[in-house]
This record gives sequence, C-alpha cells and structure tokens, in this order.
Amino acid sequence: AWPFVRSAEELHDGLLSLAYMTDKEFEQFEYQRWQEQLTADGRLLQLKSHPNKLWIAAELLPQFKILFSELDEQINLPDSLLNQEWEPEQALIEIVRGRLEGLGPVTATQLANELGIGLNKVDAALIALEVEGYVFQGSFTPSRTQQFLAGEEAENIEYREWCERRLLQRIHRYTIDAHRKAIKPVSLETYTEFLFDRHQLLPLSEETVAEVPGLDGQTQLQNTLNLLDGVAAPAAAWEADVYPARIRNYDPSWLDVMCISGKVAWGRYSLPVNSIRSGKRKSSGPVKSTPITLVSRQNLDIWQALAQTQTSEEEIEYSGVGTRIEDDLKQFGASFFDQIQSRTGLLKTQLEEGLAELVSYGRICSDSYTGLRALLTPTNKKPSAHRRRGRQAMFGVEDAGRWSLLDTFQQSTADAESKIGTRKRPSYKWEALDDEQMERLISIYLQRWGVLFRSLLERESFSPSWRILLMHLRKLELRGVLRGGRFVAGVGGEQFAFPETVDALRKFKKNKEALPNKPFYCLTATDPLNLLNLTLPNRKLPRLLKNRVLYQGGIPIAVLESDEVHFLREVDPQEQWNTHQKLLKRNFPSRLRSYLGSR
Repeated sequence: AWPFVRSAEELHDGLLSLAYMTDKEFEQFEYQRWQEQLTADGRLLQLKSHPNKLWIAAELLPQFKILFSELDEQINLPDSLLNQEWEPEQALIEIVRGRLEGLGPVTATQLANELGIGLNKVDAALIALEVEGYVFQGSFTPSRTQQFLAGEEAENIEYREWCERRLLQRIHRYTIDAHRKAIKPVSLETYTEFLFDRHQLLPLSEETVAEVPGLDGQTQLQNTLNLLDGVAAPAAAWEADVYPARIRNYDPSWLDVMCISGKVAWGRYSLPVNSIRSGKRKSSGPVKSTPITLVSRQNLDIWQALAQTQTSEEEIEYSGVGTRIEDDLKQFGASFFDQIQSRTGLLKTQLEEGLAELVSYGRICSDSYTGLRALLTPTNKKPSAHRRRGRQAMFGVEDAGRWSLLDTFQQSTADAESKIGTRKRPSYKWEALDDEQMERLISIYLQRWGVLFRSLLERESFSPSWRILLMHLRKLELRGVLRGGRFVAGVGGEQFAFPETVDALRKFKKNKEALPNKPFYCLTATDPLNLLNLTLPNRKLPRLLKNRVLYQGGIPIAVLESDEVHFLREVDPQEQWNTHQKLLKRNFPSRLRSYLGSR
C-alpha cells in the first residue's frame, strides 16, 4: 500500500496521498535524492518547528497550520489554497484519512505520537471516518489481539487497531489465499474413514470396537440424529441398518422417547412423484422403501421450506377414506387413533389403511415412531392375526400416540395454484430460506460431512443448488467462520470446512497412518455415508435395501448386489468366505423382526 516512488513527481504525489511522512520514513526510503528539486520548486516542505519534523507536500500546509499554531514555516501558495477555511476537526480527519491509505492496521496511539496531538482527538477523527465507512476498527494482528484481551476495558483504546477498508479487504484476501496454499489435501479414502469415525460407525471386528465413555445408548442416538438431521432414507433402513451400524445394542424405545418428547419428528418430505397416472392409483400405504426423514424440531422450518421447493405437475388426490381422515384432523387437530375412529365411524382396518395412505403421501405423522412401524408390519403379523394363538405383535397402530397433519405439500400446492393464470417475471433470487436459515443449513451440512463440496449434495434431499450455497459459503469464509481450500483430493470444485474440522482431519490422518490394520465397516447401499460413487465413479450400486458395501478403512472392497457378492479389489481366496459373511451379517434388535422380517 505504500507509494512506489521512482521520481520526484511520484514522491510529490505520494506525499499528497499520505498527508505526511515521518523523518525516519523519509530517510529509510532514500527520498533525499529528490528533496532538492522539490524544495526548489516550492512543492516539498519539512516542518522543522514541529517536534517530529514531518515532511509534507506544500499544498497541505494550511491544514497543518490550523492544527499546530506554533508552525512558522512559510511558502508561496496560490490564493485558492491560502484562502481555504478549515475547521481543526475536519483538517485532522483529512490528515488521518490520507495517512491510513499507506498503512495497514495501526493504533490511534501511533498516529497521536506521530502527529504530536492528543489521543482523544485522533480517536474522534477515526470514529468519524468509521461512520463514513472508510475505516474499520478491531484486533487484526495476533500481538495486538492479546494486548487487547489482556487490557482493562478503559485501556483498550490503546490496543484497538484501525485499518482502511480496502486495505483490510486485501489483507483478508492474502490471508485466505495463504491458508488455502498451506493446506495439504487428504485422499478420498482417508476422508471416507474420517467420516466413519465422525459418525461413530461401529467396526465389524469386536476387538477394535471402542466404547464411547460416559455416553449411554440414548445419548448416542441423539448424536446420530443430529448428524443425520434432514436425511431421507428408506423407512425400513433406519432401524435395520442405519442405527445398528452406529449404536451397539440399539433399543427401539429410545427413538420413541425422542419423538414423544418433541425433540425429533418423522415424516415423508420428498414429494410423491408419478403417484397417479391415467386414473390408475398405486397401492396405498407406506412400504419399506418409502423415503422417511427424521428431523430435529429446532430445524423443522428449514426442511419444510426446502420440501416446498419441490414441484410436480400432478395433483395429489386421496381416497374417500383418506379424505375423511384428513378433514377430521383439520377440524379437531392432532388426535389419538380411537378418537379419529369414533368421530369418522370407520372400521379399524379402514382407518389403518387411510392412515397408511396419508403417511405414504407425506400428509400425516404420529407422535412416536411406533406409528410407522405398525403401518409397515405385514398383515399376517398384526394383532388380529395372532389372537387365536395367544400372541400379540410388538407394534400396534393404537400405540402410536396422536396423529397430526403435515402442511408441507399442502402449502406448496397452494402456492402453485395461486400462480396459475398469472405471468410473473422470473426471479433470480433464491427465496426459500433467509440468511439465518441458510447459515443453519450450512452448519448442519458441515457437521454431517466435515468438508462440504459439490459432489456431496447428491446425498442430500432437495438441497439448494451449489450455486446458491457457494455464495453463502464464500461470505462465511470472508467473515473467518469457514476455511476454503482443497481438503480432499480426487474431487473437483471449491471445498469448505470449519477451522477445527481441518485440524481434526490432519490429526486423524496422522493417527491412522500409524495403525497397521484397518477395521472393516459394512453399510447398506442406502446409508448416507456410502460414498462408493465418489471413490469408484464407474462402479454403480443401486441404492436398494438388500444391497450392501464392505469397506476396509475407507476403501470399498466388496459389494452385495442382488444377493451376489462382487469383489472390487483382489481378496485372498481364504478370506473370501469371511468377506461374504461380513456382507450378510445383520445386527438389528430381534423385537423389530415383526415389521422388518428376517432380511
């Protein structure tokens, strides 16, 4: 930012910009070579009567004389300059403004010492420039930050730094570029294993399993729900594969407690596509592959707003029974199973079918997850089928708690109908989420993935486009909240992460390199952490419930597809049978077999 001087003219221009130079600066940059020429022309002046003997351009002498009445320097100037009327406060503001153009972060104390003027006057001038938006105040250098934090509140004015806005932007950009260049990316395999560790995925070998100290199963479930907030997965996959892969001895009652307490809600947030064609309705009711999303109540507004961005050319129509249940819940609000039955006069089987239909279309949900389990339980395992043998199913629809409406798609449909017949100019601003919601969404994504880049959005349901996210990610990087760079090799585009995540990724890589053996992890193909398409782009694995993939560390070595094992890497013939068993092994609670089956 300091003027680059190569001639007398450039020295004069530099002095006009900077307002003044100290005697030390004038000697340091060897400006004496042009001193005689500029002095002879009446364009350069040293204030020898000033305590610090400042060098100034002759045109600025009237401003300094207003501030320092003791100055006795005289020079011939045009009347237009001599007759200018300056107020002392305004003259000081302009002098400080010029000085800041050539300096980086500087304290008011430094400027006051250079000018030989009171600290309070300089601070008032800086505040006036801040009001204009010309300068920012803060702690910009590490040493000053420590002094600022250690100083008393009344003394902090001595350590507060000021910097001209454009220079601060340049410094910030240089810092960001330096941070990006200093990053050494990890391999995609290391990043995948880092994700497994971040989500506390359980290795298959019992010897390598490490219990999380101080955390019970319900707390681990809460952590898992936070990491998978807003993720859509097949209904049967959650308790058959996703939770058992992360929580040892998973108990279904833990999820019911989370739902009943109001911390978590479940429902279908992906729009049912092509559900009605040519007057032919598909079989009603949820199936095991129906996409179900579990969301935190505190972030429910985000997922509902994103779900409403989905569009469909087909209008969702319910059966007569489904419509009667919907109308009843609209009138009376959330209700228990027997309350709905008594008001509508429906048979139990009819009411259960109607509830199943509305769940499959994303219109209702229940207080507990038991409601979904009951609807997924096959007919031959429902309570009525076992009464003669004295057995009862584990989950009944009467035990689901209250049933309530979800307004996600209804609001979306109403918005679409309001636009019919009207011409609206195309909007280039994405308005589904406001800035606060967008920052919360980015925080959710970063908690889930550690590092966020474009390829990962394919694993997210109805997420904003990368173009929209990128704009907010760059803003957060400029604010110092995030770091941008190349953290993971093998993927393209910009990448972003929290600073603490970058440190954790480096530490994880260092620790894992010291381990001789890599643990095995087995995931269902529908698991959010199944990044097979990133590691092996040419190997496609349909995301079906029965398909699975086996990892050793972060490297996929085999897949189970259509009940057949396919090896992705060379495996010793003696180990092939063990690999086959790892892919087939299931580990979900036996009490869930009534609705999950043996699988």
